Amino acid sequence: MIDAHIHLERGPYTLQWINEFVKTAVSRGIDEIWLLEHCYRFSEFVPMCAHTLIISINGFTEKPEF
Repeated sequence: MIDAHIHLERGPYTLQWINEFVKTAVSRGIDEIWLLEHCYRFSEFVPMCAHTLIISINGFTEKPEF
């Protein structure tokens, strides 16, 4: 069995926190887990994709200046 949609956002980004997910998966008979995160949470993402971001404020749509 595979759990293909797990987010780490409710804890620290540490190996110990990831191991908690692994332990739970093993106890539930899950053979494989996929850890996913929304890239906008990381500053490293901005230079790569800022040109595609669009912000809607009070009904107006505009591209942010980075």
